[in-house]
Amino acid sequence: MKRTIIALATAATFAAPAAFAEAHAEMSMGEGLTMFESLVSNELGQLGVEADVTTLTLGQLAQIKDIVEGDETTSVKKENIEAIIN
Repeated sequence: MKRTIIALATAATFAAPAAFAEAHAEMSMGEGLTMFESLVSNELGQLGVEADVTTLTLGQLAQIKDIVEGDETTSVKKENIEAIIN
């Protein structure tokens, strides 16, 4: 009986984190995209570029983020970003 209880406790210990991780991963995917959209939106605002980031693809958002983090001048960044958006 004692071994059964130990086995059940061990199985529950291993099953709970896996179930939590799976549920958390699903929840985090959408939240992660929303956070990324917000980040890019803020950076666009700082550059003076108006855009609805919810209409952009993940690839476009990533390209914009790369441009923002680049070494180009602000005007070059704006031109490159506007080329992606339009």
